[in-house]
Amino acid sequence: MDSTTITINAATADVWRERVAAQQGSGLSIRRWCRENGCHEHSFYWWRARLGMSPGAPKPRRRITPGKPVEFARVVVEPPVLKGVEPIRLTLIGGREVTLPASMPVEQIARLLRAIEGAI
Repeated sequence: MDSTTITINAATADVWRERVAAQQGSGLSIRRWCRENGCHEHSFYWWRARLGMSPGAPKPRRRITPGKPVEFARVVVEPPVLKGVEPIRLTLIGGREVTLPASMPVEQIARLLRAIEGAI
C-alpha cells in the first residue's frame, strides 16, 4: 500500500454516514453541529465528500468484486421502424387498441388476436 492509498473501515464509514445525516437533518450549520457534537469540522467535510453525501456530489462508485455478478441497465432492443411504413393499429372489442409493427407476419397477428379475443 502506498502513501496515497487510504483504507476505510466499514464501521467508521457507517458512523460518519450517520453523523452527516444527523447534521443534515438538524438544521444547524456544519460548524455549529460539529462543535456541539465533538467532531472536527475538516473531518466532517472529508467524510461527507468521501461518502458522496456532499450537495450535488455524484454517487460513489460501487466497488466491483471479482466473480460477483454486476447489474447493468436493462436494454430493450426494438426492430427498426421502416421509414414511411405505419405500424398496424387494431381496435379490439371494448375499445382496446393494439399497435403492432408493420413487419409482423400475418400468421403471428392471427395467433395473437385469437389469444387475446379468447381471453375475453
